[in-house]
Amino acid sequence: MIIVNRRFMAFDSIILILQTLGPFTVLVTVYFLVTELKEQNKVARANARQNIADSHQKLALAGMKKDIVAVKIKLRNNEELSKEENSVYLTYFSLMLRARENQHYQHKIGMLDEDEWSSMLISFKTLFKEPKHLEIWEYIKITFSEDFVELVDEQIRQSQIYGQDSA
Repeated sequence: MIIVNRRFMAFDSIILILQTLGPFTVLVTVYFLVTELKEQNKVARANARQNIADSHQKLALAGMKKDIVAVKIKLRNNEELSKEENSVYLTYFSLMLRARENQHYQHKIGMLDEDEWSSMLISFKTLFKEPKHLEIWEYIKITFSEDFVELVDEQIRQSQIYGQDSA
């Protein structure tokens, strides 16, 4: 009987020790989970930023193709575009705006901080300096999310009111 009683006492002692250590174990686990989530958030933000940089690079390279360069030169010289050139440039400019819409989305969900987003917003003012871009935007803006359209229209409006140098 005494042996059985000692086993129960030892078992009770183990349970008491585990109950005492339990809250500390939970705290340590929560600390490590929070630390891991912070690290994962940093990695996710870096990945989002890298994806945006990759997108910019692809668009920049596409903008250096002979047919796009020819259209850009014609636009700067106020020359009329052929139907084919119009079509090519419509596609190219639409892709540029889709990339900007993605940036807007990334900012909205917190993957781009304010400094990064502010520098990207400035690009809208130079992007819509070209009258052809305004024309294309009016034609395709119905295909974009409502909040992105509001953002772009506001940037265009500010550029027209305050000039190109305002932020």
